[in-house]
Amino acid sequence: MLNEGAVGQRAGRPALYGSLFYLGFFLAAGAFAPFLSVYFTELGLSGQQVGLLATLSPISTLIFAPLLSSLADRKRRRARLAQAALALWGLLVFFLGFPNTFGGIALLMALIAVSFSPIMATADSLIARMAQRRRLNYGGMRLWGSIGFATSALAFGAAWERLGFGPMFVVGALLVLPLVWIAGRLEEGPAQAARQGGRPTDLLRDTGLVLLLVATFLAGISNSLAITFEGIYVRFLGGSNFLIGVMIAFAAFSELPTMFFGERIARLLRGPQSVILSYILMGGAYLGYIWTSNPALLPVFAILKGLGFGLFFPNTVHILTDRAPESWSASAQSLMAAGMFGLAPLVAGPLGGLIHDRVSPTAVFGLGVLSLALAGGVMLLAVRRGDFA
Repeated sequence: MLNEGAVGQRAGRPALYGSLFYLGFFLAAGAFAPFLSVYFTELGLSGQQVGLLATLSPISTLIFAPLLSSLADRKRRRARLAQAALALWGLLVFFLGFPNTFGGIALLMALIAVSFSPIMATADSLIARMAQRRRLNYGGMRLWGSIGFATSALAFGAAWERLGFGPMFVVGALLVLPLVWIAGRLEEGPAQAARQGGRPTDLLRDTGLVLLLVATFLAGISNSLAITFEGIYVRFLGGSNFLIGVMIAFAAFSELPTMFFGERIARLLRGPQSVILSYILMGGAYLGYIWTSNPALLPVFAILKGLGFGLFFPNTVHILTDRAPESWSASAQSLMAAGMFGLAPLVAGPLGGLIHDRVSPTAVFGLGVLSLALAGGVMLLAVRRGDFA
């Protein structure tokens, strides 16, 4: 009994640090990220300028996340890279409150994008690998990010409505500070894993992993379309800004059950099929968006989307962690980030905007359904080939 208790204590602390990281990270992000575009327009930036600023993060993720994550894998300094990137990110967020010209803002946003690019890939790799070693529920830790973001966006949205955006960057930077300490507590992994050979590019020799990355990129297109166009669609149907906030909150909180029970669902459905189910749930939400003309029903379909995303993201990370060698775990996660948060937004933004203007706002979500259907087809191909056997 004493041995079991000791094991529980040793497992509990890493689980606590993993949960705290996701909670703290998304609390900080929720304090300012959803409001940046509004802040920039209040400074007098044009829509085109705001759009250009929005491309900086995906471009940096596409270019720098794999490079920096590969370096962290080689040096076995994943936690140190996460700490350094978080510290720089928080400092730059603080300074973002000072410039009021497009040039100054663009320079800081570019630096913020580069500093931010490796954070989630390295943190996800550390926490997911730790969960694998200690047989912990990764989704049970990741769900605290959804709680943090939804709570933060609602609370700080109300605060900035009353106080203005003046304190936003100071608060955001202060919320990042504890994360530097928490990231240093994340487990780096056993030292002998550093002696594994090969290069990060060897990951691409695994056909199953490559097909998973392709499917994740396609699913990322639908996710990017939702982030960019859901609010616009609410207004198109006659909904209010408050309804947009309700949609975000409903989607975020509905991720919790499937994140928590995601591993159980994956065991029942043999892993990859759980990811295919997540595509079906998210695609069903977008079909609901297309079907309804009543904006009050959109939060109901947002719940379906949240259930799908809660199943999709942790189980994709879990499969990726299982397939990639420990010595290149951050590199593997960075490839996922580069596809989903780098390349996918760069495709979805212009293409979705073209469909919005040339066809209709409703048709944008048809593209989301198509991208998820293609992602499901890629995963089915991988299953039938036996790549996940």
